Order: sequence, then structure tokens, then C-alpha cells
Amino acid sequence: MKIKEAIAFADDVKPNAFSKEAKIRMLSELEKMVQTEIFLFAPEELIEYGGEDEETVLLVSSHDKIYTDYLIAMIDWHNGDYDKYENTIAMFNDSYSEFKRWFVQHYNPADTHGDIYESEDMSLYE
Repeated sequence: MKIKEAIAFADDVKPNAFSKEAKIRMLSELEKMVQTEIFLFAPEELIEYGGEDEETVLLVSSHDKIYTDYLIAMIDWHNGDYDKYENTIAMFNDSYSEFKRWFVQHYNPADTHGDIYESEDMSLYE
């Protein structure tokens, strides 16, 4: 799923007044969560998006529902619709947890970025 497709779907199901740039920033927040919590990327590996990245394919293609669920929840939050937010963030948490379980069953995240840590000064982590 591309950034613009996630935004278009969220806009279709949850009309809102937020700019494209604000929604790209929301998606970038989620991507950083995925990168640090699930993929275990090092800080220097993190990918962030800006306004020119609409055509970029998001990292999680197997469970792309996390992106639209997250956008809808953040729209509710930023609109101050906290009752709706409770429901939409619960939907996001379910889809995010489902992706985490799937990823851990199919990959060993701790082994994916060893070369980064081997080249770093590990004294910071001792």
C-alpha cells in the first residue's frame, strides 16, 4: 500500500479537514513504531516521510490495515472525539497486535540487524 492509498481510504471512510502533510506525519509516526518495536531497527536506520513521499510504499504490506486503522484513530483523537477514539484505537491495537504476532512467527527480528550493532561502539549498551 502506498502512502497516498492509505490516506485516500481513510479520507473515504472518515471525512476530515486534516492536510495531506498532517496525515503523512501520522503515518510516519506509525512507521517509526513498526521499525523500532517490531523490526528492531537501529536509530540511524529509521525511515521518516514527508510531503513528497506520497508514492512511497509503506513497510508493512502483509497487514496494511494497520495504516488505515491508525489514521482513523488519530483523526478521532485530534478532533477531540474521545469516545470514538476509544473504539478506533482498539481496532488499531487489534490489527497491530495481529501483525506483531504474525511477524514474530515468521521472522526473528533480533537477527535482522546484527551488522549495525557489530559495527557500533557497544560500550553505550553495557
